Amino acid sequence: MGRDRVLTDFARVINSDRYQYTESDIFLMEKMESKEAVFDMYFRKTEDGGFAVVSGIQEVIELIEILNKTTEEEKRRYFSEIIEEKHLLEYLVKMKFTGDLYAMRDGEIVYPNEPILTIKAPLIQAKILETPILNLMNMQLAIATKASRITRAAHPIPVSSFGSRRAHGFDSAVTGAKASIIGGCLSHSNLVTEYKYKIPSVGTMAHSFIQAFGVGAKAEKEAFDTFIRHRRERKANSLVLLIDTYNTLGIGLKNAIQSFKDNNIDDSYPGNYGIRIDSGDLAYLSKKCRFELDQAGFKKAKIFLTNSLNESLIKSLKEQGACVDIFGVGDAIAVSKSNPCFGGVYKIVEIDKKPVIKLSEDVIKISNPGFKEVYRLYDREGFAYADLITLVNDDEDKETLLKGENLLIRDEKYEFKSSVLKIKEYSYKKLTCEFIKNGIINDNASQLEDVVSSRKYYLESLGKLSEERKRLENPHQYKVDLSKNLMNLKYNLIKEIKSQIN
Repeated sequence: MGRDRVLTDFARVINSDRYQYTESDIFLMEKMESKEAVFDMYFRKTEDGGFAVVSGIQEVIELIEILNKTTEEEKRRYFSEIIEEKHLLEYLVKMKFTGDLYAMRDGEIVYPNEPILTIKAPLIQAKILETPILNLMNMQLAIATKASRITRAAHPIPVSSFGSRRAHGFDSAVTGAKASIIGGCLSHSNLVTEYKYKIPSVGTMAHSFIQAFGVGAKAEKEAFDTFIRHRRERKANSLVLLIDTYNTLGIGLKNAIQSFKDNNIDDSYPGNYGIRIDSGDLAYLSKKCRFELDQAGFKKAKIFLTNSLNESLIKSLKEQGACVDIFGVGDAIAVSKSNPCFGGVYKIVEIDKKPVIKLSEDVIKISNPGFKEVYRLYDREGFAYADLITLVNDDEDKETLLKGENLLIRDEKYEFKSSVLKIKEYSYKKLTCEFIKNGIINDNASQLEDVVSSRKYYLESLGKLSEERKRLENPHQYKVDLSKNLMNLKYNLIKEIKSQIN
């Protein structure tokens, strides 16, 4: 047990794949450990061909902070049991992260092949962070992006995320609930998420609470009365009764209405009160319940709908005119059920200031070389028009952009697809932000601590996308273009490699 307690925070740093340490051993033997490497973390496609929502940058920064704060003694305790090569062991025990981290902030809208996160550091430092970074980012990107799809389908009706029990482990439940908030959910149910991120958790009641009072209508009524009485004593903001344990309309709704009356709960109640339906024909039942609640004078009573909901079911319920004030979504968000594996990758793009590229028979797997950053371009109406990926250094398009001059952007695949953004008819924002410089976390990282602020940032960014680009099915393609210098660099490297093929 004692050893397991030690296996906590630092274990996240070395939650890695063996080959990264095998390669690091070779780098050390070849005296390559100090070569400056640049790695990009990005993804190649999304579930719907649209955008993803960034979440996880905060945890990557925390990961690097843990690496730097862990003592040599603690590092040795770990590495001595898994690393046999003595010279590598001694290097790892003394190693701290001395590089830079650039990233888009949590809540940013991002498209395929854009560098979400860039590590610029000595080769081994950058290399061993690959799996931990991907482990953190892939899960949170998947959940924040799924939450975005579901909340867009539900809009303007809010969504509560409560899938912790279905999540893939403790960390997934905690950071997943956080990611769901960034992706647009109004609330969540996880206590540790509340503790760590200061986002209040919410909840209604379980069927087992009602069953604990016995079986049938009388037991359910006692459960409702008891629940209301104690929650009022605690001055709770929410009184939501689960009404489908025995019979939704014939027993549950009648008991809920009577319990509200008997306990003096009405439309003057300062918090939220209402019912939750977790089974059956939600559209039909919600309409019946709304009518009965209104007839009884409970016009402000909320109706909370749950039961394996996802974006298509939510869309269908809305089309059927379901009476609902909030949707509760569990596993569809918690494990990004329809697309559980987010395909983020971590690729080297530069070594000792020399750009490198990966080719593939699969065009989608060809990487973009060089040390890069991303700019978002907006039209005269303030809508996002295109993203431009530029080189950090020596990039003509970047200089043109920063000066606000006429800017030509071009499609990488089709030369005839190009646009000229004219002076004073466009604006821009740099999406890439520096969070760590020379191993030191800077003030930019503090903006990630307020998760609700990251949610607000996402919603503001969403508001700057046209409706066509927010569609859940076949969204209008958003332009992501390479600068002229980056495109030339990429295709010159491809030509160089092709010339070596017999």
